[in-house]
Amino acid sequence: MSLAPGFLDELRNRLTLSDVVGKKVMWDKRKSQPGKGDLWAPCPFHHEKTASFHVDDRKGFYYCFGCHEKGDALSFVQKLDNVGFMEAVEILAGEAGMEMPAKDPKAQEKIDRRTQLTKVMDEAVRFFRLQLKTNAGREARAYLAKRGLDDAALDRFEIGFAPQGWDNIRNALTGKGVPLDHLLACGLSRTSDKGREPYDVFRNRIMFPIRDGRGRAIAFGGRAMDPNDNAKYLNSPETELFDKSRNLYNLRPAREATGKGKPLIVAEGYMDVIALSEAGFHASVAPLGTAVTESQLNLMWRVSEEPIIALDGDKAGLRAAYRVIDLALPLLEAGKSLRFAIMPEGKDPDDLLRAEGPKAVQKVLDDAMPMVDLLWRQETEDKTFDSPERRAALDKSLRERVKLVRDRSLRHHYALAVRDRLDTLYGRTSGGTSSFDMTFSNTGYGAGPDPQFDDPGPSYAPAFDPGYDAPPPSAPDYDHGYEPGGFNSYAPVPEPAPQQRPVGQSGNQNGGSGGFTGSFKGKGRRYKGPRRPWDPPEPPSPTAKASLLASGGEAPEVRLRAEVILATLFCHPELTEDFDSQIEDMTFTDANLTALRDILLACRDRPADVKDEAARRIGSARLESLMASRHIAVVPCIRSPGALDIARTTVSEELAKLEAMRGWHAELKEAEEDLQEEADEAMTWRLGQAARARSDIGRRTDESEMDFAVGKNGALIDKDERSAFDSLLSTIRFDKGRK
Repeated sequence: MSLAPGFLDELRNRLTLSDVVGKKVMWDKRKSQPGKGDLWAPCPFHHEKTASFHVDDRKGFYYCFGCHEKGDALSFVQKLDNVGFMEAVEILAGEAGMEMPAKDPKAQEKIDRRTQLTKVMDEAVRFFRLQLKTNAGREARAYLAKRGLDDAALDRFEIGFAPQGWDNIRNALTGKGVPLDHLLACGLSRTSDKGREPYDVFRNRIMFPIRDGRGRAIAFGGRAMDPNDNAKYLNSPETELFDKSRNLYNLRPAREATGKGKPLIVAEGYMDVIALSEAGFHASVAPLGTAVTESQLNLMWRVSEEPIIALDGDKAGLRAAYRVIDLALPLLEAGKSLRFAIMPEGKDPDDLLRAEGPKAVQKVLDDAMPMVDLLWRQETEDKTFDSPERRAALDKSLRERVKLVRDRSLRHHYALAVRDRLDTLYGRTSGGTSSFDMTFSNTGYGAGPDPQFDDPGPSYAPAFDPGYDAPPPSAPDYDHGYEPGGFNSYAPVPEPAPQQRPVGQSGNQNGGSGGFTGSFKGKGRRYKGPRRPWDPPEPPSPTAKASLLASGGEAPEVRLRAEVILATLFCHPELTEDFDSQIEDMTFTDANLTALRDILLACRDRPADVKDEAARRIGSARLESLMASRHIAVVPCIRSPGALDIARTTVSEELAKLEAMRGWHAELKEAEEDLQEEADEAMTWRLGQAARARSDIGRRTDESEMDFAVGKNGALIDKDERSAFDSLLSTIRFDKGRK
């Protein structure tokens, strides 16, 4: 099957190589520089332990310095998932949200046509550049010189001129053998509604070629020389080559500049970008005559983690910034943010450069505000909040805006930032509550499920539930309902003496129900029958508390392996630096394990202090209890302190096993979603591979490499061990020596 022209280009534009590879590897945080598109990881092809697998996200290629595998996103999926080219395309298209094109027998013809159209655009670039140097372009040259652009800048940005007239480029290119339908397809000519010959789209305009990320000319932007022209700026219409919502002006040079550490600056127009670039701000881009789109925003984040939106200092510029906020909020996540640089009143970047120079622009960029500040400005500027109603309205509006942030950890931090600003606005001491706090008081990373966005499950009860209006604490009402985990802070009625408690009503009697009969209102049921005081169950016994099921906040196997990792590093703290990025990503519900992890990371540069610091913060008794656990005491490197190689191997293997378990669960979850639609052989194969990896994680690492012999009793015997045993026997003499 041949693919429609442009489909693979669009696929590559929508997906970064790091997105594809990142689902299969763990990045080495010490070596990787995501902002520059420079990423390193252990190779997924030959299962090494060092990070020699390199991904260049800007060029879209990977290379392993160990096994020398190389390629792009498609070849990565083909090789790692053992699929063909078209299957790899289908997998990536699904991840990018693109539909596979229908079979097109003329696809190759269309690919050839796309190549021909690109050549026509190159011819048009040369034609317009030549016209700028003629007598017809005299006024355009004077205007550009007035704007501070010298000949070098004109050549660098390939600026040209479309002369006055209706058929200049049509005659010039058709005279070179270019078909008229190609001119129409490129958006250079347009058919007449009056039945006349097609006419030139661009007339009496300064021309700015627009190139895609691969440097191919795909469109033009034209600035009118006539001040009375209805359209000051005119872009090419959308064509087979050009989709204005998915491209940025000056993208390729800007991407190269950000790779050298320059911040990405997003201006409004072509002249702003050119002026900024000529002043030394080479990582500058601009949308193409429209408000910033979601595709353009994702394209910016592929180039830089935190682009700076540089907008004019007028109301129109602020309105554009507010539109970007509305677009960006649902897309934000850790490592994807925006800052806003607002120019002085009535100036754009070009004006500020000509008036005050690059230093003034640099100061504005240095003072760029985070998005939460501009969000606050949007909600509060020129408003007063001198009544409860206005304050409640502000709380509600901010709450709705913050809820748009899908990333849970980031949403938590936005909620904290907004709450701090509300405290300052209301003159409220930190820690006061409002309706805003009631929604977000229990959200955030590590705070349990978010009642606004997550299913809380049967064991989670938020301190404030925005789903109902709770009565004040001074008026307890058990009709309000029993919620799992407590009564929402309502004080219970004092319980009667034990001898007055009927058998069967107590939490420590057989068939006990916590002291209550009947049903409750909390889950749509209303309390029936007499109310009885609640009798809490007896506290768990020491044996029950020490059991694995009770003490393991995570799945038991995950917790056991994590404890082995921490205990091994505790005994060999000098190895922590080798695994710090993986240890940072580990989370625990047990406070002691969390503290031990933090101590190991904090003391990675001074390993001799680990034991003293752990004894001070955790306590010697708790440490001894951990080290005496059966699953810890049997670890060879813990029984024999100082065996660094064994310890390093132990930690590496346990981390690999945890990663395999996570991969298995992720694959299984994805398969469950796929089964709701349509199962195919590729999904079955993926599940089989994941199941095999999951079953292998508990085996000895070298088991698959052993060479076995079969004994007389049918048992498998390692040939190396058998050979060593035979050698030992050969040295033993069984005959008795004579005296």
